[in-house]
Amino acid sequence: MASLRRARLLSSIVLLWLIAVQAPLAAPADVRLLIDVSGSMRQNDPRNLRAPALQLVNELIPAGAIAGVWLFAEQTEVLIPPAPVDDAWKKRLAGRLARIHSRGLFTDIERAIRTATEDWTKTPPEGERHLILFTDGLVDVSKDEAESAASRERILSEQIESLKSEGVKVHAIGLSDQIDEPLMRLLATQTDGWLEVAQDAETLQRLFLRVLEQSAPPTTVPIQGNRFEIDDQVREFTLLAFRPEGGQSQLTAPDGERIRADQLTPGVKWRAEVGYDLVTLSNPKPGQWRIRGVEDPDNRVVIVTDMDIEVAPVPNAVGLGELPQLESWLTDHGQPVERTELLQVLASRVIVTPESATPALGQIQGAAVPTPPVVGENVTPPATEEGQPPLAVPPAAPAEQAMALDQATKRFSTSLQTRTLTPGVYRLDFVIDGGTFQRQLTRRLKIKGAPLTVDYEGQQPSETDPFAALLVRLTAEPDLVDQTSLSGYLLARGPDGWTEVVEIPKGKRFPLTVKIPVQHPGEYRISSHFMGRTLTGDLTEIQPEPGALTLDFAVPPAEPAVEATQPVSWLWLLVYVLGGNVLLGGLLALTWWLMTRSRSSRNTAKRTRA
Repeated sequence: MASLRRARLLSSIVLLWLIAVQAPLAAPADVRLLIDVSGSMRQNDPRNLRAPALQLVNELIPAGAIAGVWLFAEQTEVLIPPAPVDDAWKKRLAGRLARIHSRGLFTDIERAIRTATEDWTKTPPEGERHLILFTDGLVDVSKDEAESAASRERILSEQIESLKSEGVKVHAIGLSDQIDEPLMRLLATQTDGWLEVAQDAETLQRLFLRVLEQSAPPTTVPIQGNRFEIDDQVREFTLLAFRPEGGQSQLTAPDGERIRADQLTPGVKWRAEVGYDLVTLSNPKPGQWRIRGVEDPDNRVVIVTDMDIEVAPVPNAVGLGELPQLESWLTDHGQPVERTELLQVLASRVIVTPESATPALGQIQGAAVPTPPVVGENVTPPATEEGQPPLAVPPAAPAEQAMALDQATKRFSTSLQTRTLTPGVYRLDFVIDGGTFQRQLTRRLKIKGAPLTVDYEGQQPSETDPFAALLVRLTAEPDLVDQTSLSGYLLARGPDGWTEVVEIPKGKRFPLTVKIPVQHPGEYRISSHFMGRTLTGDLTEIQPEPGALTLDFAVPPAEPAVEATQPVSWLWLLVYVLGGNVLLGGLLALTWWLMTRSRSSRNTAKRTRA
């Protein structure tokens, strides 16, 4: 063990003076950001949290990347033109964030995309091109709805094809439930981009961080239990620490020195924003640092160093069962490290962490189920966000996959095994470990399932719910099918020829749980058939895998018939009937007498007048 530590230490020392074999540098990523400043932002972003979200991007975007920012409403205004990111670029952007407003009249997305990508149409791509579109509304170019509809159609028919031909990946961030989600999703899926949707502005910082990591990811070091290691190759680090409003973050240096917002030391910059702290230290002390505050999976320690990590482009989405190839490599002063004797003492891995995987019903423990509704009624348990899985899901543990050194390419590589994963979003942390240092880079990957998946579970009678039922959970893949277009039916068959058909009309929100009460134990089989349209409007027929369930429960005994507590008295019944008839006859006789008397009086009066 001691000899291994010495070998790793020796390799790290050698890497300090190593000048790697010269190789062509990859062109930097070119990132364009479009920020919506229409008047609806007054309601959806009343505290203007777009500014601190963009400030987060400004602090974490790696130097050398090319970036530009525009504001758009009815017109498109450049906030900072595209240029290589350096300290001067970041200072200019920070000084212009106050220009972000909410006074625009319309939301001309077509014009904004055309303005921000105009120069891309004239030159072929050298590096990756990323367009980040943030909006809270629909395509809205004038008071004439026909003009807005025509603009939206041009985006779908012309702009998407143009963006694809120019090698542009569109990453869309939608705020509120008023966005044109089908349009945003098409822009992202058709260009191999990324889509994030927030219901409120409080999560904007996290969404901008995720989209930044999909376009121009910064180099970080791993954080484990609020602790991280800084080596002597790090010239600067920036801690991003999310915290609850009113909370405080602290840092403890390797020598025990505490750093707080109100106790800064030379070389420390502390920026407190709504919901997070950004702490930048120049020439930090090597060793283990500790964050004192809330442990958060979105916390990051971004470093500036000559010894860096690079990762080959990762697709934003793959189908279940595909084997995407992953590659990472170490660089020194921007050049790939290719000395075999040095690479052999490095270890590389990818950590795969589920973020929104959707398990089958059978994997859910202790899920609360409501009382039985009418047969075939669609039910979704309360206290969940619309469109989110209706049953509670415990977080899954991350898994590590080693990356082997390829002697031919001098890169670490592996094929991600997606067959064992569940459809959903996964965070990929690429880590290269040199013994005395670690480098990390984060990306995200969406694993797509079938257009529509159906999971089945049987519910046994219990003290809280005495009825047995079939639970059928329908999950639609929004990147493959228009959820609002889905319609079809479930067909359940059971013992003694029992059948039940449940219709699923168009317009239902997915995931959707259908509950079918049953009265007898035995084997039940469920099949289904659906029709819908893809995101591009093509008609598609979906026939999910059928399911079979066996329910074994005791049938509750039939309730005994209610017996009369006293025998019926026929004498009293006769008295009641005769008395009633006598009373009714008397009333009729009295009425006839009064009417006769009234007519007699009128006739007498007429004769007297005559």
